[in-house]
Amino acid sequence: MPFALAAALAAFATAAAAEVRRVEAVGAVPVGGEVAATQPPRDAAVRAALREAVQRLALELLSGDFDPITAEPAIAKALGDDPFRYATRFRILEDRGERPALFVEESGAASEYVVVVEAHLDLERIRQRMAANGLVEPAGEVRRVQIFVIAEGLDRYGAYAALRRALIEGARVRSAQPVAMERGRAVLRVVADREANALLEDLLAAAPPDLRIVPLSVDAETIRLRVRNVTGSPAAAGSAGGGR
Repeated sequence: MPFALAAALAAFATAAAAEVRRVEAVGAVPVGGEVAATQPPRDAAVRAALREAVQRLALELLSGDFDPITAEPAIAKALGDDPFRYATRFRILEDRGERPALFVEESGAASEYVVVVEAHLDLERIRQRMAANGLVEPAGEVRRVQIFVIAEGLDRYGAYAALRRALIEGARVRSAQPVAMERGRAVLRVVADREANALLEDLLAAAPPDLRIVPLSVDAETIRLRVRNVTGSPAAAGSAGGGR
């Protein structure tokens, strides 16, 4: 067999063996301050989107022995500072540009730069980095169900933060990552070990008393909720724990 053909076939086999996952992620960075001093906001937002996409897959792989929130520093250390190393390719789907702060509202910035990126990520490379740091579960032992949680009626960022915390710390989902956010509405991609109906029951039981959650609809892949903070206190809305 000619050497060139053999090399091409070997390269094809390597690419076929790699598990590549397509992920859409939002990247948002505060405008001004340290970000503007180091790189253009658009470039920083792309990097943030890739980092979000990589972290989302890493959270899916995370061993059940770890709490997703408290494990975030360990995950960040395991993955390193360069999210581009895990991308086989990526492109910007939306360049939303500069707008009033929403995703980075908690930073205190008045405005942010936002992009939506489509990334094709090497899952095995992420798995290897996680395994090297003792963060992954043996393959094939955990059931994973993907559910989109659509929250409507959000009156402030604290209500969204409380909902996400109730999903992760209360309902104990594997991950709950935002895939879309606008004034009054957020969509989270949730990876859980149970079906949507069971997840909804656990979420309602785990929500703090100052967060009102009203189910609107539920099917195999989607849970629609109306969510608002009933006390009007940002600090209370951002708190965790409690029951209903």
